[in-house]
Amino acid sequence: MYLLARDDNERQADAQNALEADRQHLRQCLEAVEDQAWELREAAERQASILQALGDVVIRRNMTGTVLYVSPAAQALFRPEAMPQPGQPLHLPLAVLKDTAGPTAGDVAFGDIMLETRHGPRWFSRLDVTVRDGSRDTPLIQTLLRDVTDRRMMEEELLAARNSAETASEAKSRFLATVSHEIRTPLNGILGMAALLRDTRLSPEQAAYADALKTSGETLLLLIDELLDFSRAEAGRLAIHPAPCALAPLCEQVVELLAPRAQAKGLEIALTISPSVPDEVTVDASRLRQVLYNLAGNGVKFTDSGGVSIDIAAAEGVSGGGELVIAVADSGIGFAPQDAARMFGEFEQVDHGPSRRYGGTGLGLAIVQRLVTLMAGSIAAEGEEGIGATFVVRLPIPEVPVRARAWPEIRDRQIIVVSAGQVEAAALSRYLSAYGASVSRVLPGDPALMERLAVADLVLLDHGSVSDGAAWLAGARAAGCQVPAIVLITPTERERLDRLRSAGFSAYLIRPVRSQTLVRTLTALLAPGGSTGRATDSDVTVDGKVANWDVADAVGTSRAGGGSPARALSTDRQLAPARPLRLLLAEDNDINRLLGEALLRKLGHETELATNGHEAVAAAERGCFDAILMDLHMPGLDGFGAIAAIRAKEAETGASPVPILVVTADVMPAARERARELGVAGYLTKPLNQTAVAEELVRLGSPS
Repeated sequence: MYLLARDDNERQADAQNALEADRQHLRQCLEAVEDQAWELREAAERQASILQALGDVVIRRNMTGTVLYVSPAAQALFRPEAMPQPGQPLHLPLAVLKDTAGPTAGDVAFGDIMLETRHGPRWFSRLDVTVRDGSRDTPLIQTLLRDVTDRRMMEEELLAARNSAETASEAKSRFLATVSHEIRTPLNGILGMAALLRDTRLSPEQAAYADALKTSGETLLLLIDELLDFSRAEAGRLAIHPAPCALAPLCEQVVELLAPRAQAKGLEIALTISPSVPDEVTVDASRLRQVLYNLAGNGVKFTDSGGVSIDIAAAEGVSGGGELVIAVADSGIGFAPQDAARMFGEFEQVDHGPSRRYGGTGLGLAIVQRLVTLMAGSIAAEGEEGIGATFVVRLPIPEVPVRARAWPEIRDRQIIVVSAGQVEAAALSRYLSAYGASVSRVLPGDPALMERLAVADLVLLDHGSVSDGAAWLAGARAAGCQVPAIVLITPTERERLDRLRSAGFSAYLIRPVRSQTLVRTLTALLAPGGSTGRATDSDVTVDGKVANWDVADAVGTSRAGGGSPARALSTDRQLAPARPLRLLLAEDNDINRLLGEALLRKLGHETELATNGHEAVAAAERGCFDAILMDLHMPGLDGFGAIAAIRAKEAETGASPVPILVVTADVMPAARERARELGVAGYLTKPLNQTAVAEELVRLGSPS
């Protein structure tokens, strides 16, 4: 019995111990579950507080679309009748947009929708994502709705502002185009009539008035062009079309265009192109010409003494290829260093206020900066008040700099440049020195002049630096200087050529000097067998070396105011028609019609007139014309319609298309492109230039 009782007691004790162990384990499990529940409640509360703070609505659905959960934020957002209800399909209270016939799309998984809320219609960003139910491990669809009304309003305001800006820009472009056309039309009459008046017999006073009228009209035309260029640049409509082009002629044309204006103010203007620059570079020629013209033109405008120099060099590019470095310097009024950035602003002037001396729109440098930026280049300005300004343009080019270029005729030659000027003499010296010549610049009255002349191989005299070039050369010859001498003159000094030639000058050069003319002239004078070394006085005058004087005529150019009289006459003859052409001129403006008829009659052609497009079409049907000059903007049927009607009639009858030249004040690219599509032979813009009209008619050719 004792043993049985002891065994029972031991079994009861073991059972109690096992129960106690189970209780301890269950207690630990309960504590772990309570901890997890507490963490879950805390996470849920934290998530709910975050969602509440964000104001986002969270809706969970099962894969059949039944709502399982709706966050508390929905209660504060939706009205009770529109509240998504658990156990039911999801229906969102979609709002109706003002400019649509129905509500916004509500079945999108991602995007913006407008919902009706307690606070009225508001925009929400909807995002549907697939999540998993942690308890059942089943997929759920979670919809997140975030209020983005403020963002949508800002976007709509920005869109409205952009549309308004685009509309304003288009309106401004149309306004400028219209104003440009309307101004160019009477301006064509002003400049054309001034040119016709200038060719009549006038007294000196009347001629001065006609010249002033022409100058004022050209200034107005320049202002119009600046405004149009700025408008195109501001609208992003300027395009760059790089192509290989000869750099020297392009730059020299700019200098020659500005030379009369500079010389009229007593200024010098010069161009230097380094031997390192390739003969051809790949750039947009028209835009580069515009950049040079604006920069150098500004230099002439703001300079009262001294002059303007353009120096062009080439450097190695940072990322391969080369870099064109253009420096335009003047000795004008300059500007304060702190104003360097302001200079490129729109409508900025060096001198501003009611007392300013210089006119203009203040757009030139702004246009230049935009053009340079479009060409992937840079521009910088340096200046000092009262000293002058320098603008440096750097343009990338695919061509690398030229390493070596020979001009053997002048290498190690002693060349004396006698000039009181600083700009052109310095440019000429730099150019010749770059090719290996030993160049000395000497003032006409310098005591060391005769000593320098004694060892010289060639002398270049600036005629404007002495009172009498012929007398100066006679004195140099008397002092023993028998080397070839070249005189530099301006186009207005041509009447002195006979006397200078008789005095013994070997050749003459027109300022500003063209590089090609300079090279050919010096090569002809210094080449072996030419007028080199210590030639005698008779060698360089009438008897032996008259051909040397003719070098300038042989290589002269047909630039305005330059070249020989014989060459100018030859150019006029080239532009003269082989026979009078029978032309139809369609122009609605009375003055421009009168001007066009007079201009064409002056060129030797017969002209029939039409005042509108209908008359032009009728005249083209009944008459046989060598060419038609068509204005674009005419009442009734405009020029485009008239051209189309003429071409259609020609196609119908099988007649040969008559060449049509557009003569218009519309300079917008769209008009030019549309005219090209209609198959016009040329496009002339007003104000008309007699030479341009003559060249176009010559290019068309006279029918046999």
